[in-house]
Amino acid sequence: MPISSWDLGNAIRTARMKKGYTQETLSELLDITPGHLQQMEGGRRNPSVPLLFQMMELLDFSVDALVFPDRAGSAVLHTDGLTDRQTEALARLIDAMRE
Repeated sequence: MPISSWDLGNAIRTARMKKGYTQETLSELLDITPGHLQQMEGGRRNPSVPLLFQMMELLDFSVDALVFPDRAGSAVLHTDGLTDRQTEALARLIDAMRE
């Protein structure tokens, strides 16, 4: 299911507020007008891809949570380059730490 403009706008607003930025402050950091940001947060306009990446960096948020809501808040562990044995050992270690 595609991400709605409203969901994206809400995620931007939530991340902005979490960082303690006003719309004016974030607009200045992004070099856009406050009205442009208001339209994005309200779901009436989508950011360009470069602007979205800039927001993600400034606000420390990821679009992954919007695309994969069932994974929101879950950590991702990359095991690229590990052998199967090392991956299994790491999984056992994580399970032990959770207990």
